[in-house]
Amino acid sequence: MKKLKKFLKIFLILVVSLVILVYGGVFLGHKVLFPMKTSDVPTIQGVADGTFTFGPQARAAQPATMDEFIPILARQLKHYNEIAPDLWPDNALVDQALVVEGLKSKKFWYIAPDGAATPISKNEALRYGIQRQAYVNGFSAFDGGFYLAVTEEHLANYLMWQKYLHFGMHDAFLFFTHEGFHMREQAEPKWRSPDVVANQGRNEFLDDIPARAKRELLQKQLLQAVSAPDDTQLILDALATYEDWKTQFPDEYKNALYFERIEGPANYFELVTGLYCGYPEQVKNADDLDRALALLATRGDVYVRYGLVSECYTVGGFACVLLDRLEGDWKQGLTDDPEATPMELLARHFKDETLPEPRQLAQAEIDAVGVEIQKPEENRGTPLLFKMLYDMLF
Repeated sequence: MKKLKKFLKIFLILVVSLVILVYGGVFLGHKVLFPMKTSDVPTIQGVADGTFTFGPQARAAQPATMDEFIPILARQLKHYNEIAPDLWPDNALVDQALVVEGLKSKKFWYIAPDGAATPISKNEALRYGIQRQAYVNGFSAFDGGFYLAVTEEHLANYLMWQKYLHFGMHDAFLFFTHEGFHMREQAEPKWRSPDVVANQGRNEFLDDIPARAKRELLQKQLLQAVSAPDDTQLILDALATYEDWKTQFPDEYKNALYFERIEGPANYFELVTGLYCGYPEQVKNADDLDRALALLATRGDVYVRYGLVSECYTVGGFACVLLDRLEGDWKQGLTDDPEATPMELLARHFKDETLPEPRQLAQAEIDAVGVEIQKPEENRGTPLLFKMLYDMLF
């Protein structure tokens, strides 16, 4: 009996020590060793012309509290549901409600599809069958809507979301449209996936610098083509680079197929809904949208990405923008064909055209991409990990 008591005492001490170690380590990691960097002023320049002004600079004031943010999110959801049926054939991401939790305040709101926002208790929130994911950008689906976890500190921290020039503020709504598009519109059996999915680990292949440089060129050429709607030659230049990439790096095409097919259209949907719902006073119709996307495409410093999977967002997303200009029914064809990607559909559209000789990169250009890849991103990696753990434990 004495041995059992001694064992239990030692075990209890070890458990308490472990708990203290974990909580103390996370607290120190987030607050002292790897704190999230913050800025209460924009550090990225917005984009503007005589018609549009996009980016955080376009807003007179940013929401700093959940009480300020919820009405904005509610208006965005209402406007989205008014236009959603026209954004994708038989759009499955319609009439969805939001259950929103403020991670710091632990307060909950229910936002109906018509934009009516109501404070609710935690117990009322749980009755909707939400799966709480109380950490940075926590997101999950329930029958009839989605749960969103919002970190209050991010509302006033420009470093967290200012790169979303197509929206210009905290990205909770874009999380709904992008991830919601995956969960609802791209769900089987409506959206057919490739029979074989390579690169299941989402490997970015960042060490393959020549391939990353070729994909950087492709992104820049696509953005240039989007920014100049009347110049078809720019599309042909991009297609020449795309075909050259497939020839020089055949395994890359297999590893990118699924992600360009899935993430490209989701990113396109995010771009479109962000512009319509983030700037409803500026972007009111399809013509406005096309001109707005052309303006955003001038900002390669914001929209060019590195990493095989990450590149698929920009490559696929802006290829979709070009398809909008060229074909009326590409969305249904993309949905139905499990081997189709936005770039493949673009190539099929110009299958009878003679492509120019692809531009080859000089070694200095390839080396410059290697240097760019090594640049650290704000609030990524270790700081974000400790922030997530902090949100979960405290």
